[in-house]
Amino acid sequence: MKEKLTRNISLKILAVILAVLMWLIITNVNDPVQTKIFNDVPVTIKNEELIKTENQSYDILEGETVDFKVAARRSIIQNLTASDFIVEADFAHLSSVNSVNITITPKRYKDDIEIVDRGDVQHMIISIEKLSSKQIKVNIVEKGEVAEGYYIGNKKASPVIIEVSGPESKVEKIKQVIVEANVEGASSKTIYRLLEPYALDEEGNVIDSSRLTFSQNRIEVEIQLYQIKEIPLKITATGRPADGYVMTGIEYQPKTIEIAAEDSKLKTINVLEVTRDITGATEDIEEFIELRDWLDGGVLLVGEDTTASLNIRIEKLETKEVSIWPNDIELKNKSDSLKVEYITKGPIKVYVQGPASEVESINRNNLKPFINLLGYSAGTYYLDIEADISKNIKLNDEPKVLLNLIPAT
Repeated sequence: MKEKLTRNISLKILAVILAVLMWLIITNVNDPVQTKIFNDVPVTIKNEELIKTENQSYDILEGETVDFKVAARRSIIQNLTASDFIVEADFAHLSSVNSVNITITPKRYKDDIEIVDRGDVQHMIISIEKLSSKQIKVNIVEKGEVAEGYYIGNKKASPVIIEVSGPESKVEKIKQVIVEANVEGASSKTIYRLLEPYALDEEGNVIDSSRLTFSQNRIEVEIQLYQIKEIPLKITATGRPADGYVMTGIEYQPKTIEIAAEDSKLKTINVLEVTRDITGATEDIEEFIELRDWLDGGVLLVGEDTTASLNIRIEKLETKEVSIWPNDIELKNKSDSLKVEYITKGPIKVYVQGPASEVESINRNNLKPFINLLGYSAGTYYLDIEADISKNIKLNDEPKVLLNLIPAT
């Protein structure tokens, strides 16, 4: 029997070696060893309570996430994810310089997986700080655009103020706490949301909330939607300029605006009337008017531009003497049964007063003087001379003309 076992022993050993080699070859061809890199894998903290106490907290300076490379056979590695590894920093082993080693352990296939590269970050470094807190208002920020014809109205957060606590260095950076409400395409009158708050620094950057504790992890948000209405804008001047000056024109833009409000209030508003007092003015007024100051409570101005441009022209009054003759005077409303015989022969001195830019061009030919004979019968009359000129021009000293109205023959 022994002879049978030992017979051709060298050939048998060679056969075993060849079989093993064939197995290795087949295995490496069909299921080769491959590598896989995992990036930005969060590090779990163990025994955090050893550091975090009633008056003490910490902040992570380095090692919040790690990168590492593993090697395993293809049949194993192709199904691996970051969740298949325990990436951990145990504060029970924190050193005197506040550093602790980061361990990476496979949850399965422990004997078949090799960590071949632990990356540049292999330690977590922390700073131990005083625990700080502050109370801060919750601001609501909308994300997206509501449906056409609607506008964001009143917004309510509950609670309005929350307390945020954590490492002093982080809490000091907090400038506002916001919740972000998605309103894309919304058209219902009221939007309700339950949202998670987060903190921003002075530059609007998000502050890592993993070291922060919010007194309320969910904020109830209520947003009202108002319908939009276009109405005319009317700006008028009140008062009078200084003596010797006159307002010659007013211009403003825009002529229409869009407002939003609750339905009951919106239907009662058909125009926005704005006034500008020009009492005592001696020069042009050019300014921007904040339209929101003229809206009733609960009425919102739609759009980013909330002002109207206003230009009121103020000019100094000047007086000019113009000489006219009776034949220059138009006879308005004269009866066909009467004819006029002027007693005043002329020239008649007329003094016109108005803005310098208009008075300068007035002369005998364009003054267009007239007398109104409506209701007059035959007789002698001393009548006022009027003129068909600009509304900014008036005649001083009430010029008159003496005439006879006699029956026409």
